[in-house]
Amino acid sequence: MEHFRRIGISAAIRALGLPGDYAPDIAYFTSIAGRELARLKQPSSQAAVEWAKAHAFTWATPEPPHRCSQLYVEPVLLEAARRHATCHVHFSAKVLDFTQNDEGVTATVEMDATADRAAQTRTVTARYLIGCDGPRSFVRKSLGLSYAGVAGEKREFMGGQMDAVYFYAPDIYRVCPHAPAWQYWTFGATQRALIIAVDGEGHFIMNVQTREGESPDEADVKRCIAGAIGADIPFEVKSSSRWTAGFALVAEKFSVGRVFLAGDSAHLFTPTGGLGYNTGIEDAANLAWKLEAMVKGVAGEALGTSYEAERRPVALRNTAFARSFADSIGNVQVPAVADEPGAAGDAARAAVGEYLKFHATAEFVIPGVHLGTRYEASPLLSAEAGASSPDMANLYVPCARPGHRAPHAWLAGGDSLYDRFGSGFTLLCIGEAGVDIESDDAYRNAAAILPGLTVVQVDEAAVAELYKAAFVLIRPDQHVAWRGNVLGDDFATSVLRTLGHRPQEALLLPAQACPSAV
Repeated sequence: MEHFRRIGISAAIRALGLPGDYAPDIAYFTSIAGRELARLKQPSSQAAVEWAKAHAFTWATPEPPHRCSQLYVEPVLLEAARRHATCHVHFSAKVLDFTQNDEGVTATVEMDATADRAAQTRTVTARYLIGCDGPRSFVRKSLGLSYAGVAGEKREFMGGQMDAVYFYAPDIYRVCPHAPAWQYWTFGATQRALIIAVDGEGHFIMNVQTREGESPDEADVKRCIAGAIGADIPFEVKSSSRWTAGFALVAEKFSVGRVFLAGDSAHLFTPTGGLGYNTGIEDAANLAWKLEAMVKGVAGEALGTSYEAERRPVALRNTAFARSFADSIGNVQVPAVADEPGAAGDAARAAVGEYLKFHATAEFVIPGVHLGTRYEASPLLSAEAGASSPDMANLYVPCARPGHRAPHAWLAGGDSLYDRFGSGFTLLCIGEAGVDIESDDAYRNAAAILPGLTVVQVDEAAVAELYKAAFVLIRPDQHVAWRGNVLGDDFATSVLRTLGHRPQEALLLPAQACPSAV
């Protein structure tokens, strides 16, 4: 959501999905109409930002988590892409092959007939190609690259063949004796299921694991839905599809020459924690500014290869986190007595409930995963002495060391520090530190090669405490490139290294107009 905020679409996405006053709780039941075992309460979308301000010790961000189906997110992204005059979006098209050389990439693209064009096969030439074509990636396979990691891991749930079923059942809200939830995890005597509310008005997605060798028909699917609901109510199955859980895979390389992998083509998750989609968004944020610098001719050789150096370790980290979440929920044992009245049932529900409360926090309260991504081993950075912040799923400790996400602060006027940053590079000047953009040679040299360099002056104690430096250079993906107390030789060297140049290189780079300070 922070990256969506950077490009101006986070508010539109936060308005989508569940109703504004619908609390996206994660809840666990014997069945939806049966007994509740545990619940992790979450703020509604209309309350989330103010909630995050009050809980900044946990979610130090202007954009707390938002639960929204890709059914709603994708159209917003498509509209945002189409608003760019240089962005051309084509559907019903398939890359048949591609080749690359030192100058660029040439692809053969088969385009089906649409209302706007006749069927055709086109040759497209570009400087670079990005394969965002999913787990069965044609691009990855064409590069001769494979996944590495864990595949086909078996668990009682979230480990094996799964059915994903989209269905409509508004009466769920009538027969459930408990508060509505975003995720309904059900633990029946013979079946487990995860039912996710899509719109808060009766549309749901159910994920259920099938037995080895089973091929469920429509009647089987309906029995699964009825069993998870636990009450006799009408429902309409809209669609269903098969998928496999139990993967923690990362491509052996993220790029070859001018061709890059991003999203599921580069890493494949079991979707516990929602880390697959979010990791893919971070891939795009990391690669986009680098491609801009490469296209503009200001990048050194190391900038393109830094994508893999920075993002592959994060993919390994995040798939490991997701796998641990899947182990925790997939292997938990819920005794049948938990659905029975009496002292034995009460005791079983209490015991299971305690574990599920622990698990829910472990899987869904993960600021360290989302906010704690760091690239300290990046070839684009100068190593900084001293200990780094802990890298833990459930704990985020703000840290402004080079490579870390720039820490967030709410400013005295109530606005977000992030909203002061530019769309390109930002030079943050803290306290009395400042820069004369007309005469400061260090600044002018940096502005000549750093795309969209913006100067931001902030004199607030909270920001000084977070960043612990007079000057901080922040990349377009909001990660710290450098920090220091003077704009001297160390700053100049770091500017070159940030763009992938060896510091000793003599640069002949195109001059750019210096931007205004803000």
